[in-house]
Amino acid sequence: MRRVSVSNLLTPFENGLRPVVAQHRALSAPITDLLVVAVCAVYALQSFQTVLWDAPSVFAATNYVYLRAPWLAWPLSPLLHGGLTHVVPNALTLFAFGRVAEATLATRRFAVLVAVSAAGSIAALAGWSLLFGSDPTIAVYGISGVVFASGGFAVAYFPRRRRVSDLELLATLFGACAVALVAAELLAAALLGTPGVANVGHAAGVLVGVAVAARTPVRGRANTDRRVEGPAP
Repeated sequence: MRRVSVSNLLTPFENGLRPVVAQHRALSAPITDLLVVAVCAVYALQSFQTVLWDAPSVFAATNYVYLRAPWLAWPLSPLLHGGLTHVVPNALTLFAFGRVAEATLATRRFAVLVAVSAAGSIAALAGWSLLFGSDPTIAVYGISGVVFASGGFAVAYFPRRRRVSDLELLATLFGACAVALVAAELLAAALLGTPGVANVGHAAGVLVGVAVAARTPVRGRANTDRRVEGPAP
């Protein structure tokens, strides 16, 4: 267990990779696990539909669904993705860091984080596209809002604790990178005068995560510690 500091954040694997993997495997995170499975299952269906329609790409097929069946596309929008380069990073980071956030939070509070960040990021992207987009057809989707919410939660919550595990340090480092990416995207959009390219869904996710962290009291030992180390004798 170490403090959250710049030097420690840059060396989250001080004790090697194996303890971090063991800590992650020991977490109980059924909501995140189910969400990752749902994302992968929906993408498999998207791929099948792409082949069935003989569409040029999953991206094209997904956008077509928004045109022809918006009643289906919009409710599923957080689970939909536009290609392997979209779904693989999202699924991996959700599995890696969503599980850390879930194991730290009460189940109901994490469920709220997931629901609000998923819906909020989609709503933010849709609204932003209406204001600044050049395409009259709006098709926004992806689970990255929940991913960035997990990062926002980690970077706002774990530094408030005296000691954290290497896994929690890694989650905090991911959160710091998520915040930096959001800041860079917004700054680039402002400097270039192209607000339409800013991914406000990421920003919305980070804000939800930070808000949940601010309302979550810091306890002496987090749920992750208890689940990894077992009950005290």
